[in-house]
Amino acid sequence: MQAKSLLITSLIFLITLFSGCSTSQNQLTLHVQNPTSIDRENEMVEVAWKDIRQHLSLPENQTIIVTDSLGEQISYQLITNGSDSVEALLFPVTLAAGQTASFQVSAGVPEPVQPMVYGRLVPERKDDFTWENNRTAFRVYGPALKATGEISNGMDFWAKRTDSLIIDKWYQNDLSGVASYHEDHGEGLDFYKVGRTLGLGMTAPVNNDTLCLGHNFVTAEILDNGPLRFTFKLTYDPYPAGWHEIIETRIISLDAYRLFNKVTHIFETDTTGLTVATGIVMPEENPEINAANTTFGDNTGIIAYKNPTDEVNGTPYTAAIHPGGFESTQVLEGHFAGLNSIASGEPYLTYVGGGWSKAGFNSFEDWIQFVKSEKEKIDQPFIITIN
Repeated sequence: MQAKSLLITSLIFLITLFSGCSTSQNQLTLHVQNPTSIDRENEMVEVAWKDIRQHLSLPENQTIIVTDSLGEQISYQLITNGSDSVEALLFPVTLAAGQTASFQVSAGVPEPVQPMVYGRLVPERKDDFTWENNRTAFRVYGPALKATGEISNGMDFWAKRTDSLIIDKWYQNDLSGVASYHEDHGEGLDFYKVGRTLGLGMTAPVNNDTLCLGHNFVTAEILDNGPLRFTFKLTYDPYPAGWHEIIETRIISLDAYRLFNKVTHIFETDTTGLTVATGIVMPEENPEINAANTTFGDNTGIIAYKNPTDEVNGTPYTAAIHPGGFESTQVLEGHFAGLNSIASGEPYLTYVGGGWSKAGFNSFEDWIQFVKSEKEKIDQPFIITIN
């Protein structure tokens, strides 16, 4: 009788043990902490997929779901960075200052997700490459535009005041003559001037205090295509910087809800070191170009600029952030610029974006405080632990 009782107890123990192992292999918990003194809303959490796979036993092609503490599903994206395999899990989190929240990842069928980012090559508009999220939009200029003599490798900024994705609509209406995207019809407009400049926050080599600008991009490749992050890669023809030839590649990424792009420049050349400048164009017609209340910059890694105010359309605000700080900031050939020394082939990371007086920013001071908060978030990412 005692032996039988012991056998039953052992079986119960083994069943419980294997049941527990099965649960742990098919579900994991992510604890996400906000280490800053800033409330953070709909900011993306990125977790390496290999770390998730180490904790989950999932059949090949098994889909997953991400849920919050209430069991509600959260939209997510599997990031590939243009590779043939998943590299990371991405999902949005809202956390008050100092708060920690828990999220579960498990096997399941995810609910449909409405895309919040979008971008594409626009051959019908001379090879523009244009991208957006639910808050902002940008574009760069392609080979067909260069063929007409319009040369620029700067970034253009489209001011939006709608959560809708508007690229296709704006282009279709503009090209058909229905409505110009240079006029605000209630959703925003393009009234940012780039020309032969770096536009909004692009980076270029500097040689003897001269910006060395490339031409329009040659190829554009989409690496991740939503629904929460849009990433693409641009290549450029070689161009000179003094006696040296520069080969430039850019990788640009925009998350849902964010006003700032993550931009990685790679400059390859035959010299070991380069000086580069991240610049924001300062239009010549701006009567306040030398006024203290139109620029903000410091060596911690922020440059910000108040663009000329349009009586009808308001004021665009622009900024660039370098996480490691700038060695110096200065006005350089019509740009407010932050300068750094880098090695050839070294990825150079910046964050660049814009705001608008008709979409939440009442003053340049408001914009500067927002940019400072963005810098703090970059400097102190969410802390993630896995159980």
